[in-house]
Amino acid sequence: MATLIEPCPFCDSGNLHIHHHLLSHSVSCQSCKSTGPHRRELEDALLEWNHTSRLLRRARVNEESHPVHGRLHELEDAVRNLASALRYDGITANGEMELEHS
Repeated sequence: MATLIEPCPFCDSGNLHIHHHLLSHSVSCQSCKSTGPHRRELEDALLEWNHTSRLLRRARVNEESHPVHGRLHELEDAVRNLASALRYDGITANGEMELEHS
C-alpha cells in the first residue's frame, strides 16, 4: 500500500528522506534534521511520521485562538535542541545537558 508522506511536523518542509537501517526504518527532514521514530516496518514509520505531522499542524491552527499562543514553537525548539544535544553527545559527565542558547 502506498503511503503519502506528510511534510515535516517542525518546519513544514517536504524535503524528506526515508532511512533504511539494518532492522528499522525512519523518516527524516533534510531541512531541519528532525527524525521520526525508528520502526521495524516501513509502513509503521511512515504512519507515525504522518500522525505527528497532522497533530502539530492542527495544534498550530488552534494556537491562534488558544491562550497559549506561541508556546508550541518554544516547545518545538526545545525538542529540537534536546535531539541535537543527544545526537552530538551534548551530555556532560554528571548527566546535565549542554545546550547553546541563541
